[in-house]
Amino acid sequence: MTWPQLVRVAVAPFAVLLLGSFAVPRPAPAEPAALKSELRVSRHFAAGLEYLLVEPRDARPDEVLPMIVDLHGRGGRPAPPRGRYLDLDERVRLILPRAPEPAGDGYAWMPVSAHRGESPELLEAIDARVQSLSLALDRWRHRYPTRGRPIVTGFSQGGILAAVLALREPTAVSQAIPVSGWLPPTYAPARVDPFAPHAPIHALHGADDPVLDAGRTRAGLAELRAKGYPVVFEAIDGVGHELAPETVDRLRALMRRALRALPDDAESSGLS
Repeated sequence: MTWPQLVRVAVAPFAVLLLGSFAVPRPAPAEPAALKSELRVSRHFAAGLEYLLVEPRDARPDEVLPMIVDLHGRGGRPAPPRGRYLDLDERVRLILPRAPEPAGDGYAWMPVSAHRGESPELLEAIDARVQSLSLALDRWRHRYPTRGRPIVTGFSQGGILAAVLALREPTAVSQAIPVSGWLPPTYAPARVDPFAPHAPIHALHGADDPVLDAGRTRAGLAELRAKGYPVVFEAIDGVGHELAPETVDRLRALMRRALRALPDDAESSGLS
């Protein structure tokens, strides 16, 4: 090998390193469309519950917004919406708590199903979850500037808790919209004081629900209504134990009405 060839061989690795250090950087890959969102999602804890906070990306910490608490069903988990929650036009602050009990690939609020009715295990779990959620609601209202009181909704086990919360903590929520839930008879008051505060309940239920029978839910709420409690039961024909498009449409309409009923300021927001 000639001297010029030896020089080229020796210098080549350094040339590669030198050129690499001055190489034009590749453009960053475009953000996937699924990640582009007008929402901001963060994970927090309150009263022993893990939850996701979903709010407009440009929301200020001191911005007063309506609060919606959405409780998932058995075997589910908090799932942030890909766009605006229920396609609502109004800016809202969404709280998505995670149930504490593992259940399959998700979580459950109660370790036993409610499809067979009341049981000591079921009632004990409901009492514990309502207590945790009541404490969490108080923390959320102090932590986040809230217009009026939170609106609570939920599916299946989450719907059961939404209804019980409305009865047990009527000053903590503005109203409850349970979906495919049920009100265990134990939690129905023997009498209703017309002068006491009440959180209205508007229940949605699939007419063909094979898990939590719509007739049982209708009967329980009818007794409550007969005592003077502000409650409405609405069956959706052709729907089972699911969040069908028809159910989501009605939930959206009811949520819009609930938002319009909130006060215009931070009344009862817990700001201090």
